[in-house]
Amino acid sequence: MKKLLSLVLIFLIISCNEKQFFIESSEIDIVKKANEAYFKGDWKTFKSVFDDNARIWVNAPRLKKTRITPDQLIDSLRSGLTKYTEYKSGANPDYEDPGYGMIVDDEGGKWVHSWITWLGKTKNGKEIITPVFLVSHFKENKIVIQFIYYNALPGYLATQAIDSTDILSE
Repeated sequence: MKKLLSLVLIFLIISCNEKQFFIESSEIDIVKKANEAYFKGDWKTFKSVFDDNARIWVNAPRLKKTRITPDQLIDSLRSGLTKYTEYKSGANPDYEDPGYGMIVDDEGGKWVHSWITWLGKTKNGKEIITPVFLVSHFKENKIVIQFIYYNALPGYLATQAIDSTDILSE
């Protein structure tokens, strides 16, 4: 009886301690692929990581009226980039390398979290540093839900040739 109870206890401990956080996974590789495609301007590859019915929110609450499609995201990104002469990932000695992690929720859902630093130079010569946080939910190796968060104000001010110190001093 003691052996049976010991085996049951060991089984319970093992099953309850199933790993739920990963720093390597195929889903993380997919997000890395999308980020690399974005920085290369490879929109076909970028779009290929999304499910056709993916729902995306950019700096917006999770409401039906604020979500966009992968095509709308790409149109928005391409439009925004026209204000810059260059842009790249902040993977250099002065910035933290991109960070990636995946959690598996209680229902088995896979959520990849990504932290990147976006660096850009506007047409008027101003340099912008923008931390970006992405959360991507996967089903069948495609992104079905994505949240993108970043502070758009520095880029907006720089592309409008407005000095942020002017606003802060008023």
